[in-house]
Amino acid sequence: MQLLFMRVSALIAALLAIAGCAEVDSSVREHFPTVYNTPVVHSDIDELLDFGNNLANMNTASRTETCRSLVKRQKDEPEIGVLLHLLVGRLLSDACGDIPRILDEIAGIPPSSLGDERMRHLVAIHSEALKRVNSTSKKLGSLERKQKTVQNVLETKDAAGSKKEESRLLREKLEAIRSMEKQLDETSEGK
Repeated sequence: MQLLFMRVSALIAALLAIAGCAEVDSSVREHFPTVYNTPVVHSDIDELLDFGNNLANMNTASRTETCRSLVKRQKDEPEIGVLLHLLVGRLLSDACGDIPRILDEIAGIPPSSLGDERMRHLVAIHSEALKRVNSTSKKLGSLERKQKTVQNVLETKDAAGSKKEESRLLREKLEAIRSMEKQLDETSEGK
């Protein structure tokens, strides 16, 4: 009986240890970024959607790391599959490359190389979305430059305005001093 109790206790302890290790392992994974390192030979629409979903659920640092590895990989060995991943990833992270470059490379892909109609639709949708992002970024940059120009003009006017105000205050003080001198002269003459 005691031997049976010891075996059951040992089994329970082993199961608890395994469960504990599994919990530690999952917590370790949460703290380290997941980098998308699997080889991309040819992408199908489901794989790209999974990639986009996984990227959307990553923290910013993990997204950046994943995108940088894809950009490096595309630079070293250009592949349509990696380019499609960059197209999807660029909507979620600036680290996934330069929008005009991605759009130029995508435009150079023959439609027959994209597989089925659904893939062509996905590429068309993402391409248009990136065109809008790029256009919005350019407009935002232009507005920021205009804002800086206006801010500089206002600061210059404020500086000029504050100098005018300072001059006015100095004149008032000078007049007050002259008035005091005049009063002092009048009181000293009256004696």
